[in-house]
Order: sequence, then C-alpha cells, then structure tokens
Amino acid sequence: MKLAAALTVVFIPLASAATADTAEVMLTDRLDGDLDFYCLDISGSKTNANVERGLQTHTCYRYQGEPGVDQVFDEANVGENQLFMPEWDVCATVSDLAAGASIELAACDNGDMQNITLTEDGHLSPVSAMDLCFTAGEDTTRGRGGTSDHQIKSLTLQSCSDDRAPYQTWELRAE
Repeated sequence: MKLAAALTVVFIPLASAATADTAEVMLTDRLDGDLDFYCLDISGSKTNANVERGLQTHTCYRYQGEPGVDQVFDEANVGENQLFMPEWDVCATVSDLAAGASIELAACDNGDMQNITLTEDGHLSPVSAMDLCFTAGEDTTRGRGGTSDHQIKSLTLQSCSDDRAPYQTWELRAE
C-alpha cells in the first residue's frame, strides 16, 4: 500500500498583505489641492515611480478609489518612528539634519536619518532634530510636464513654525 502525501501551498500576494495595515501620510490642510489633499509620494508615476528621486508632496490618489502604491506607508512602522514603504521596501531618509535637507528613500537601516516621528501636533520630524519638520513647498506644479491635473510640491526639512503649519501638519489616512 502506497501513501500519497498532500502538500497545500497558500500564496498571499505582497500587495494584499501590505494593504491590511497601510496608510497615506497626508497634509491636514488641503492648501490649493484641486483633486484631493497632498500626500507624501515617490517622484514618478505610481508603479513607474523612481525611489532614487526621493519623496515629494503630490495629490493623494484616494479620489481615484484607492491609494497609489507610491504613496503607501506601513501604519505600524509609523508608530515606531519609521516611514516604511512596503511596496518598495524602502524607508524615508533625511539627507541631513539641517533646514533645506531633502527627504530621500533608502534601504531601511534604523539609523538616525530614518528615525522619524509623527508628533501629537502632526509634525513629521527626525527624532534627533525635533525642531525640524517635513515641509511641503509653497509653489505648485502640474504633473506630466504641466498636462496633468495632479499637483506637486517639493518636500524638505524646515524649521517647525506656526506660520508654516498648513505646510507642516500631517496625519495618517488609513486604508
């Protein structure tokens, strides 16, 4: 008598597993947004985004029915002072702990440049420089060389200031 062995394989696509606890990081002020609020976003276009170009502030894609993969962060990691993008396996990384620094993306290493907290008052700040905040730029450009309705603003570290609150106050919008 032969015994047949049975093997059951369960496959869970990364995208499905990642969306369970993900969120957009968006400004609480709509500013001049025509389609939606502004979200942290990888430069580029959704699945064609280029992590080497870092983060910017861009129209949130939620108005299209779901967030874009280039705007999705792991919600649990935000609570642990890390802006982790599960679809890309990268973390937000400040280029310097000084005003004007860019926000880049790199493999997660738990270093000081990736230790970023979302404070109770809505500031995104490096833990080792709490006087600096992720700040959306004031100038707005249109996507695709000016032909898209999507709006883009730069993203840099700047001194936290009540005067800049509309450009520096962030929240998580869970999926």
